[in-house]
Amino acid sequence: MRNRRYTILSTANLPFERIGQIPETIEIRVVSFTEIMARRDENLISRIKELSKHKLIAVFTSANAVKFVSDILQEKPDWRIYCIGNETLNSVTNWLGDNSIIRTAENASALSDCLIRDKVSSVDFFCGDQRLNILPDRLKENHIRVTEWIVYDTRLIPEQINYQPDAVLFFSPTAVKSFFSCNHLSTEVKVFAVGKSTAAVLQSFIAGPAIISPEPDKALVVHMAIDYAASHPIL
Repeated sequence: MRNRRYTILSTANLPFERIGQIPETIEIRVVSFTEIMARRDENLISRIKELSKHKLIAVFTSANAVKFVSDILQEKPDWRIYCIGNETLNSVTNWLGDNSIIRTAENASALSDCLIRDKVSSVDFFCGDQRLNILPDRLKENHIRVTEWIVYDTRLIPEQINYQPDAVLFFSPTAVKSFFSCNHLSTEVKVFAVGKSTAAVLQSFIAGPAIISPEPDKALVVHMAIDYAASHPIL
């Protein structure tokens, strides 16, 4: 008879309202290994407010960036949006509506392909300080002008875990670095990644492959882990 529940550790806060009922045989623990802080620089805020008066192509690869820009602007700008899917897409839709969105993609690499195919000449990229180089580098290589607006900072919050979970969920490369700065995982622990970029960073720290979500959606990653737990019960 099983004497404990299958333990899933999430390295970031979860949208439990979208996850639904969790089986009694599974315990989900949440420890945030990063902290997101909006930049409050008055010059930055003033420049973004000025941008909102103009038509432009805005790029978002983070729901946090959408949140902080929308918090700055009292009126909705007439921007055309390229963004990655799921949480970021939902944030843009809630803010500016479906008509503002030109294209969406699974990840930053695929999104850069969309911009290149559309022969866009310039974009304004709203992001955090820990953003990956994939999108801006690919656009610049294809002669697309990129103006970056860093609207939030990500701070690492390492915490030592005094147990071995059965599965760990990672939602950003930054959280991966924060977690492994003071923890290690045995080969028996199953690791889930929200996308290819996070999975790529994970390969430096784990022996086996990570299970990668096909979409950048926290709830989907959780359900993948729950389904895995159901098919690999603790004996």
